[in-house]
Amino acid sequence: MEKFCISRPLLSHTYAMEQKTVKNEISTKEKELQKSVVLSYKDAEEYRSYKRRKKLSEITSAISASGASLFTGQEVQKVCERAIRFKQASVRLPITKLTQASYYLTGSKVKIDCVIGGAGETLAKVKAYEGKLAVRRGAKEITLVITPSLLDSCRYSEIRKEIKRVKRSVKKADLKVRVESVLAFAVLSRVARLSCEVGANYFSVPYFLGCERLKMDMSRGCGLEVTGVEKTEDFQRLIQAGASRIVTDRVDEIYAQWLKSAEEETREIFEQKEQEEKKEEKEENTVSSPMQSNAVATPNEPSLSPLCAPTGNPETDYCCRLVGNSLEFL
Repeated sequence: MEKFCISRPLLSHTYAMEQKTVKNEISTKEKELQKSVVLSYKDAEEYRSYKRRKKLSEITSAISASGASLFTGQEVQKVCERAIRFKQASVRLPITKLTQASYYLTGSKVKIDCVIGGAGETLAKVKAYEGKLAVRRGAKEITLVITPSLLDSCRYSEIRKEIKRVKRSVKKADLKVRVESVLAFAVLSRVARLSCEVGANYFSVPYFLGCERLKMDMSRGCGLEVTGVEKTEDFQRLIQAGASRIVTDRVDEIYAQWLKSAEEETREIFEQKEQEEKKEEKEENTVSSPMQSNAVATPNEPSLSPLCAPTGNPETDYCCRLVGNSLEFL
């Protein structure tokens, strides 16, 4: 008698193939079950409210990553109250309005972001002193405006010294390195990398098309801040790109438009699902109607029930059911 020997690798391979086929069968069955599930009206309403709450929490968390500014001639009280209502991260203002803002923001989690250096054309010694004074008065974030003349002449070593000096003076407060004007992308990229190397917490630029690409130059925990955002589409794109802070004066308009678009999107999705369910019901009714018409008894023929009641006669007692256009005896 001949004996056959099967190697272990072949056995393991066959076992793996069998397991794979079993998993595929289970996954296909699960997909079929997911497709066949139909929610009731109450469950659908509950799911719809859950989707609304989830979308609302996403929008709220995105808005909380934004900041307000006080350089448009608005009242300090109004800007601070709006920042508290929308749970914004910070309020940017000059050092002259720091005392008023600290009074209105008392007890809230909104941070005070103080700008030092004015337009930027001041000495590094003066900027360091302003930063120290702002921290003493309650500022948690300090925005350092880089000297424009140093940027124009590409004197990066002096820019590095200026950032280091201010960083030492503000100590534990978050330092933001700010560029006021839109420059060449290579210059902005160089300053962004320099800010990360020195230890700044944020690199701040005004909004321009493609500013989210600066996120690629961020390192060592330094985030990208974009100011002057006015449209909801730009705000959403920056959030998706990974911007750490977005400063806008139209947070109420952006919030309202975003919420409205989210409501319309969820409504369209559920309306589409309802239409699909109605179509499936119509198709099922059209398929079952010819079957029912074939099962209707004619006047000359006795009617057939799905399950006949026994009469006691074994020759005439039988049970049958209708399968398609034919009868199946049980």
